[in-house]
Amino acid sequence: MQSTPDPSLPYLRPNVHPPGRRPFQFWAQGVLVAIIVGLTLYTLGRFRVALLWSAVLGVTCWPLMIWLQQRWTSRHAATLIPASIVAAIGLAFVVPTGFLIGAAASEAKDGSAWVKQIMTEGVPQPAWLDRLPWGKAQAESWWANNLAQPDSARELVRHLRTEQSLGAIEHLGHDVANRLVLLTFTLLILFFLLRSGPRLTNGLDLLIWRLFGPRGRMAQQQIVGAVRGSMAGLVLVGLGEGLIIGLSYVVAGAPQPLLLGIFTALASMIPMLGSVAVALSVALILIKGSVVAAACVAVFAGVVLFLADHFIRPVLIGGSIRLPFVWVLLGILGGLETWGLIGLFAGPVLMALAHLCWRFGSTRANGERQALDA
Repeated sequence: MQSTPDPSLPYLRPNVHPPGRRPFQFWAQGVLVAIIVGLTLYTLGRFRVALLWSAVLGVTCWPLMIWLQQRWTSRHAATLIPASIVAAIGLAFVVPTGFLIGAAASEAKDGSAWVKQIMTEGVPQPAWLDRLPWGKAQAESWWANNLAQPDSARELVRHLRTEQSLGAIEHLGHDVANRLVLLTFTLLILFFLLRSGPRLTNGLDLLIWRLFGPRGRMAQQQIVGAVRGSMAGLVLVGLGEGLIIGLSYVVAGAPQPLLLGIFTALASMIPMLGSVAVALSVALILIKGSVVAAACVAVFAGVVLFLADHFIRPVLIGGSIRLPFVWVLLGILGGLETWGLIGLFAGPVLMALAHLCWRFGSTRANGERQALDA
C-alpha cells in the first residue's frame, strides 16, 4: 500500500529542498553516481574493451550515419542504416582475416617443405654475396658455417624449440578466439549505439553542459576530433602506405608480395613501426638475390613513410584539434604501451584534453598577468 505524502512538509513538494541540506545532497549524489559508474565498469570485465571500441567506431561512423539518413528516407531506415554500417565493418575485419588464415595455411605447406629441404641440403649461398663492396669474406664465412651445411641448418632448426612453438600457436589460437568474441560484442554494441544515436547524443550534450558548462562542450569537441583524426591518421594512412609500398613489392618480385603488403599496412598504422616491416621485406628480397630491387624498394618505401609520418599524419590527427605533433606522437606511443591497441585512440584523446587544460590555464594566467601589469 502506497502512502500519500503530507503536503504540510515543504521538502516533499516538487522542486523544494530542505534548507541547508542541498549542498550535502549534491555531493552525496555525485559520490553515489561515481560509485555506480565505477562498479558498472568493473562488472563489465573484459567487455570494457568492446564498449570502448564500439564508442570509437561510433564516433568515427557518425558522420556517415547522418549522411545516409539524409538520403535514405525509408520507414525502416532507422534500423537498416546502422545494420548496414555494422555489416560493412564486420566484413572489413572478417574478409581480410579469413584471407590471412587461408594464406597462412597454404604457406604452411611450403614452409614445411622448405624446412625439410634446408635440413637435408642446407641453404645455398645467394649470388649477391659475391658482389658485396666490403665484408665479403666475413659474410661468406658466416653463411658457410651457419647455413650452407645441412648439419648447421639442422642445428638451427633445433634451436627453434618445436614444443615452445606449438605452445605459442595454441596461445595464439586462444587469443584469436577471444578477439572474435570481443569483435562480436563490439559490433553488437555499435549497432545499438548508432540506432539510438540522436537520443544518446542529445542526452550526452545536455549532461556535459550541466556538469562542465561551455568548457565541457569544448572538451567534447576535442575528444571527437581526436578520435576521428586518429582513425584517419592511423588506420587510413596505414592502409594507404601498405597499398603503395605493396605495389613496389610486386614490381620488385618480392616473395608473397600480397602478404608482405598486408603486414606492412598493419605495421604502418603505428608510427615508425612501418619501417620494421619494410626492413623485413627488403631482407627477403635480398635473400632472393635481387640487390637492385631491394635497394629501390628501401628508398621508395622510406620516402613514402617519411612523407606520411611527418606531413600527412600530423595534419589529420592534430590539425583539427590544434594539437602539436609531439603531443600526438607521445599520446600514440604511450597509449599503445599502456592500453594496448585501444591506446592508439585513448592516448591522443587524453593528450588532447591535457593540451586543452594547458590552453585554459595559460590563457587565464596571461590574462591575470596583463591585468596586474595594467
